[in-house]
Amino acid sequence: MIQSIQRAVEILNLFSLARPNWGIAEISRATGLAKTTVHNIVSTLSQGGFLLQNTETRKYTLGHKIFTLGAIMAGTMDINLKASGPAHQITARTGLISRVAVWDNDAALVTLNVNPKYGSSLSQQIGPRVVAYCSAIGRALLAHLAPSDLEIYLERWKPVTFTPHTVTDKKELLRILDRTRRQGYALNDQELAPGQSAIAAAIFRSGGTLAASICLTSTPEVITGSRMPELVADLRSTAAEISRYLGHYPAGPA
Repeated sequence: MIQSIQRAVEILNLFSLARPNWGIAEISRATGLAKTTVHNIVSTLSQGGFLLQNTETRKYTLGHKIFTLGAIMAGTMDINLKASGPAHQITARTGLISRVAVWDNDAALVTLNVNPKYGSSLSQQIGPRVVAYCSAIGRALLAHLAPSDLEIYLERWKPVTFTPHTVTDKKELLRILDRTRRQGYALNDQELAPGQSAIAAAIFRSGGTLAASICLTSTPEVITGSRMPELVADLRSTAAEISRYLGHYPAGPA
């Protein structure tokens, strides 16, 4: 029974934004499982609503049950419950997209996404997992990881160049993370996607441990232009507000 569950999890983990559709033979090749085994597991997952078969292509995609469970999780996560109000408020004030993310398996996992009332010209298809080293929301998390966790991340780090601006040098990344800690916010200036920039700040829970990060995303002209000091101040204030909701009250000057 446990082995069957492990195999089902392995199959579900194949599905991604880059590869949302899989056939039985493709799953078999990717997992090394026999086609009959794959067929039995996929049939069970389909009956439970976790997979859905396209009647024309005969391939499978994630089913409605996955969406339902994801919505339940997103709606009941403590960080989302605490951050939702402040995130909606900063989006209303600035007119910019705001996102909240937590650290998950070497990446920033976006758990909350708030769009401006009148929409945005920027692509909305960001996440749910965002690479950490060249995104503002990820750097805000990286900068405040425990030193041992950061060291483990860097040991496994295999950087990819997404744009001509992407930083892929370890020493330069460490300098950026040090600057992020000192100035209280992280910056991504077209490193992840051309025409998109972002600023982010860390959110802490009781005891000062890292809980999440929040970012504002827009065009480079907005993020790094004349509004930048105002946006940074608003973002840091919002991050501090969410941190207080999580029980983090940093000591003030004596």
